[in-house]
Amino acid sequence: MKRCLVIVSRDEPELFERLMSLYAQDDWIEVLRDRRQGDPWTEAGGTPDRRSPPRPDSDLKDHGFIVIPRP
Repeated sequence: MKRCLVIVSRDEPELFERLMSLYAQDDWIEVLRDRRQGDPWTEAGGTPDRRSPPRPDSDLKDHGFIVIPRP
């Protein structure tokens, strides 16, 4: 069975609680709160290039969470 990691934005505490309760009994889904500090774009050295493919950071900011498949 494939495992998934769900990372929830620190700005979405209600979403984090809902996902934690929803997947509490599932061994294949791990829900974590984003623990990074600061804005990832400024730490990386400026704004992203508009021609670049979307990054997981933008999904986290836009949707409040990201899902990462794990082996």
